[in-house]
This record gives sequence, structure tokens and C-alpha cells, in this order.
Amino acid sequence: MERTIGKLVLSNRNSKIISTICGFRLTDVNRHNQLRLVKLAEYLEWNRVGLVLASRFLEETRPHMLFMRAAKYRISRDLRPLFPHSISACGDGAAAGGGGGGGAVPLIETEHRISAIGKSSYTIRGLLRTLNDGATTGRVLIDSLIKVVRINPETRTSMPFGDEMLPLREFCDGTDVGRASMAVEQAAKRFTTSFVVLPSHIDFNRHMNQAVYILFCEDTAMFAAANGVYPSLKGAFDTQRVETCTVYYETECQLGDTVRVETWEAAPRHLHFRIVKDDKLLCFIVITLYDDTDGTGTTR
Repeated sequence: MERTIGKLVLSNRNSKIISTICGFRLTDVNRHNQLRLVKLAEYLEWNRVGLVLASRFLEETRPHMLFMRAAKYRISRDLRPLFPHSISACGDGAAAGGGGGGGAVPLIETEHRISAIGKSSYTIRGLLRTLNDGATTGRVLIDSLIKVVRINPETRTSMPFGDEMLPLREFCDGTDVGRASMAVEQAAKRFTTSFVVLPSHIDFNRHMNQAVYILFCEDTAMFAAANGVYPSLKGAFDTQRVETCTVYYETECQLGDTVRVETWEAAPRHLHFRIVKDDKLLCFIVITLYDDTDGTGTTR
């Protein structure tokens, strides 16, 4: 996903909104025309842009870092039909390198607003809407919640806000990511893979980027589905439509670390993932899938 226009918008005194305009690229989908989960994770970077701009509202001057604590995405079932249009518009791929053939690729508007504020954290509500998709303009494709914690860069521990957040509280509606049980169910089948954190996985906070956790889960799910670990799935993992993806980050992961990803199906089409290092939980992810079968196991 690439940004083409960025602007700050103050909307009718009821909320402070940051909006950008971007376009999908051919590399955002897999060979089955499904939105790749890692690209969904990279969409968080647009929310990070929103967070940076939001901090300008606060005129914050004290040094700090923002670590992601949790995120939840809800994806429209109608997201996929956008992509065949963009692929056919680009023909044999001549325009793919530039993100699409001019105005042929549907434009997407992202909107961010602060929805909840805690002692040392706040939550950003992000919406991704169609902008030039004909009769469906304004349709919500992805609804996301991203919770970040303010971190002291020296101690790398949480750092409470001061009075600078008070002016923004009146714009919050209290919507937050919430918590879920991270208990390990006694599933009949499990699948485990291991990954090493590479230099390309490290971001400007000097730890593994949040998108890589989802990339590891996506790769693990591909092998797990192929080995029959998820009883309710018919076909490969990359043919499935993701309905929700919820991520809970527990602690950091550094360059050179070896991490283990364990996955199982906790309930029909509810896939759970634990990412651990030396048996210490780093991240817990829950992915739910739409049921796109007609009752006979055939994908519609």
C-alpha cells in the first residue's frame, strides 16, 4: 500500500481526524487474489503515521517512544472484489511497479482518530474506505484499533502521560482493543515452526517490527493447513478470507533471537498462534476466517 496524499483534517469540532489517501498495489494480494496478512500488518504503519501526526496535536516535546501493545482488524467480506479490477487494469504488469495504472487502481482513504486514552497508552481507531470505487464509494474495507504504550527510550519501560493528553480526552469515545484469554487449549493437533530474527526484521525502535510477527504466523499457517492441522479448513490457507486479526504484544524481540511459533485451531475457523522465545511469550495472535463454503466443503 502506498500513500499518495497526506493531510490533517479537523472535523466539525467533534473529533480530531488524520486522513491519508493511498492505493493498493498488485503485491498486496497473493496468487489467489486474497489480501496478504503481512500487508494488512504493514497497514499499521499508516496508523503509525497517524500517531506521529497526532502527537503534533499534543505539542509533545519530551523524548519518548511508542511501542505497540495490541491491535485488532476487522476486514470486510467484500474486500476481495477490488483486486481483480486493479489487476486487469494493469494488463501484463507493465504498470504494476508504480502501484497501478494511474487512476485505474481503486484509491483508498484512511482515517485515524484517538479513541481511548490511558495513563501511559492510547488507542487509535483507523478506518480504510473506498474512495473512487463507483457506487460503493465510502464503503469501509478495514476497521482497526491500535493500542500503543508510551515508552522511556532509556529504560524501555512505560512512561505516564502528563497533562498534555487532557485536551484530547473530550474527543474519545472509549473504544479499545480489549483483552482475550491467552490460555493454551488442549487442541488435538498443533504445528510448530522456528524463525531467526534477521537485520531486515528490525525497525527504528531497535526491535523486531510488529508486521514480522504476523508474517511468521502467515508462513506457519500455510504449512499447518497443508499438514491438516486445522480440521475445519478446506484448501490452502492462502485461499481463505480473513475476517478478524487480533494481536497482543507482550515483550520485545531482538536481532539474532530464535523464536518459536505454535499454532492450533481453537474453534472452527479460529486459528491461534503463540510466538515464544525460551518459553517466554512474545506475542499472541488470533485469526478468524469467513466461512466461504456451501456446506459441501466447496469454496464459493
